[in-house]
Amino acid sequence: MAERFESAAPYHGDDWYALVSVTRPGSASLGKFLKLVGSIAVGLIALNLYAPGAPTILERAFASAILASIALPVWLWMSGADPTIPFMPFLTLVFAYYYALPVFLLKKFAIELFKPPIPEYYITLALGYSLVGLYCMFAGYYGPAKWLFGPILPRFNLQWRDLRVVKTIALILGFGGLFASHAVDYMPENLAQVGAFAADLSMVGICTLVALHLTGKLDRITAAFLWGFLIPIRIAIGLGSGSAASGLIVGIAVAMTFAAVRRSIPWKTIALGTLALFILRPAEAPYRVATWGGRLQDASAIEKARVFGDIVYRITLAGAVPPQALIDMAGMRLAQFTVFGEVIADTPAMVPFWDGESLYPILFKPIPRFVMPDKPEEKSGSWFGHRYGLITAENITTSINLPQLVELYGNFGVIGVIVGMFIFGLIFRLLIEIYVHPGMGLGALVGGVYVSSRLLDIGSATSLTLGAIPWSMLLIALIHLIVQLAEIDTMSFDSRAPANARARTI
Repeated sequence: MAERFESAAPYHGDDWYALVSVTRPGSASLGKFLKLVGSIAVGLIALNLYAPGAPTILERAFASAILASIALPVWLWMSGADPTIPFMPFLTLVFAYYYALPVFLLKKFAIELFKPPIPEYYITLALGYSLVGLYCMFAGYYGPAKWLFGPILPRFNLQWRDLRVVKTIALILGFGGLFASHAVDYMPENLAQVGAFAADLSMVGICTLVALHLTGKLDRITAAFLWGFLIPIRIAIGLGSGSAASGLIVGIAVAMTFAAVRRSIPWKTIALGTLALFILRPAEAPYRVATWGGRLQDASAIEKARVFGDIVYRITLAGAVPPQALIDMAGMRLAQFTVFGEVIADTPAMVPFWDGESLYPILFKPIPRFVMPDKPEEKSGSWFGHRYGLITAENITTSINLPQLVELYGNFGVIGVIVGMFIFGLIFRLLIEIYVHPGMGLGALVGGVYVSSRLLDIGSATSLTLGAIPWSMLLIALIHLIVQLAEIDTMSFDSRAPANARARTI
């Protein structure tokens, strides 16, 4: 039966838009809304009761408001008012992880474990500005952008019709991308940017296969290979880079694909991912010491994976690190409101506003380095940490991420937060609208999930995140071209086949 269905290759792009845009029966009911609100309320009560750092009333109010705001994009998406892929619910969740959740988990609000806490006044301002920025982003995303720019907005119709071709190419991308992730280390510096995107081929292939599987268009053997090998190995390779985010982003892309196709957010999977985050984040530090210039720098991927697994075992099941210490370490690495508070305290009192200095490199991001060898380099993680004393002057190896919200304030103050977050929301919505529309096709669904998953990296500088989007879109366009050429070639081959053979392939 699977082979027969696989041969019945044609399917229409409008089917994919219907999957993405049509709500599930009962999903917009009052009961569902009350369940959503009730779940968030129970979570907030539990967090406020736990809160070992005893945050102030205002800090609790702002952080609780940010966490409660998750309900808005989730409900707009569940009810069908937002008939797109669930990008904003996932983005709001990530935002809450950075700017609200650690408020209720940390014992002290500091940049690092052994640094003094940041004064409450600046923490309160950081949380208040974060809440304002979040709703400015909502205004840009859910505002009139669609109607103002819709008539002139380009639409990508990436309809992949031949199931045999799509599955084969997705498998090649998924499996071949695993090797491409290692090839980056051997590429010349001026081609490193191209190599980095080549490593994303596996993510595109995985998302394609997941979409096919969720719609019953994948045979059991391929499905087993997908879930039992491709996804775990790709996540392991990401974790092996020493960055939990590199591994978790694959899981987020898969979860977003699932939610888009099934029209249901996988809350249980998200809960498991959150739990994993509070284990993987503390494991990063000792792993990086061992593999980033340490004795295992040149070790094989298998050996590095074994070391990472051993560290995770020691800090969890072996009890080498108390649970509260794991929460403190992970919460401190997650918390971006502390970095925000530090910047508010020092800007412009000690450090002048940057006046767009950190945004300048985005102008050159779309230009490959082999075309422009002397193009400005992105070094925000270095100069930002040194400028604000987050790392010592003699430390030239440590990098501190520059969160986008913090970057907006550092450049232009509160007005930068308000205007900048609105513009971000507008850009996000327009990118989603380019991919999600009637006639979009499977390629647009995969492209929309892949491109939007890269936008979730709000903990990195704007030029790193938004600057990579044109290349991400180009990657999807090239894959679409390959699929189209392969489908044309398959059609030509089928047209030359004997009549009885063609009957078996239609």
